[in-house]
Amino acid sequence: MVVMIISSCSQHKQQDPHKTLLISFDGFRYDYLSKADTPHFDSLAAGGIQAEGLVPVFPSSTFPNHYSIATGLYPEHTGFVGNTMYDPKWDEWYRISDRQAVEDKKWYGGEPIWNTLEKQGLRTGTMFWVGSEADIQGMHPSRWKSYDESMPYKARIDTVVKWLSAPDSSAVDFATLYFDEPDHMGHMYGPQSDSVKAQIQRADQLIGYLKDRMQQQQLWQNTNVIVLSDHGMTELSGDKLIELNSIISMDNVERTIWGALTMLQPKEGKTQQVYETLKAHENHYKVYRKQNIPARYHLKGSRRVSDIVMMADLGYTILKNDYKQEFLESLPRGTHGYDNNQKKMQALFMAHGPDFKNGATAPSFQNAHVYELINHLMGTKPAANDGSLDSVKVLLKE
Repeated sequence: MVVMIISSCSQHKQQDPHKTLLISFDGFRYDYLSKADTPHFDSLAAGGIQAEGLVPVFPSSTFPNHYSIATGLYPEHTGFVGNTMYDPKWDEWYRISDRQAVEDKKWYGGEPIWNTLEKQGLRTGTMFWVGSEADIQGMHPSRWKSYDESMPYKARIDTVVKWLSAPDSSAVDFATLYFDEPDHMGHMYGPQSDSVKAQIQRADQLIGYLKDRMQQQQLWQNTNVIVLSDHGMTELSGDKLIELNSIISMDNVERTIWGALTMLQPKEGKTQQVYETLKAHENHYKVYRKQNIPARYHLKGSRRVSDIVMMADLGYTILKNDYKQEFLESLPRGTHGYDNNQKKMQALFMAHGPDFKNGATAPSFQNAHVYELINHLMGTKPAANDGSLDSVKVLLKE
């Protein structure tokens, strides 16, 4: 194994691959560029390649998808089956608002791309990415920042450009950038709102700013830039509610995790009763025993998936009756997390740089392949993963 790693490092030095920058705009749906004037995105696509969509893993939520992009693994292998998870072996919860859990390496399966590259002699820098704050495998990127929502977007760009353009051996070869919009505005006001349109235009201006800054440092022409998102967004309404208390007795349920993917852990001896009742009333949702979850969701292999799961139809909300009034009073206008085969859950993907085709389009593909793509660009040997380079070769020059 040591010989293989040394060989890979030697190959990297001979090939002298271009730097790679991976950028995520959270919640940027595949079709958002058609909703506003986006001259900088348009220029990026004209000089590069754009996919018809990027298919998220299920559930189509932020943490599972950003970490699958980083590792090339499906949720049952990363362990990330939701933004909120319960681990029955540890009797512990993971919540994205819990900084101690977010920074705890034990929750993160697989090998993230920054570890793969660092192990093979490359330097990496992460300006916010799920998993990069934890010392997974006892490692961190050469440069990294703890998530700070208040950090101005342009300051994030300036920092990453500084990392990429640092003198001599201190420069990073691979970096990430993360922006939390237009996801927030999509939740608040819906994907058709003027607020989302404003965030699309803001993202376009950031792409223009990034290009200018990289050109000033002679980086633009020699860097592969990948711009993507974690998931899409769909509309919500108050008349598409699935009131769980009206179907089953919550006294029979020990633990519930709510969402488009709702996980129920029935009390001992109640699993079949709860399942049969939910199945008999199945309407605008699908219900599965854990062992019968369709394989394409790549979930049932994880111990963090409960014995019964419900999957709401697009745009529907599963909730308890006593939360209904609060939900309606603060009704979010958009959300995600639904079946990843739904087109509205698909995300943005485009790429520009010396290794990508120019002025081309490509079919939609799964985001689990991005890990293999980055390894190919960097001339490194990937860790075991669920992706396939063959699925993304269409993006690359001959």
